[in-house]
Amino acid sequence: MSLLNVVRDLSEEELAALRYFLKYRSVGEILATRELRSAGLRNPSKVLAKLASLGLIRRGVGCYTISQELLEAVRKGRIKL
Repeated sequence: MSLLNVVRDLSEEELAALRYFLKYRSVGEILATRELRSAGLRNPSKVLAKLASLGLIRRGVGCYTISQELLEAVRKGRIKL
């Protein structure tokens, strides 16, 4: 499945989380969970886990980072969030 199709199938909460990572790029796990919850996501941990499983964000040691592939697609205008 192409990256564009993966993004098209996301829920509003998942898209909101991706927009957050477009803005901040790399965020600590605890801070991201808190900020996404305060932004209205009901279960940020579940959303982050799904985005990571789809390869849209990467989970590091205590942090999450937007994937380079997604970032490049957005920069080149192939994907709009």
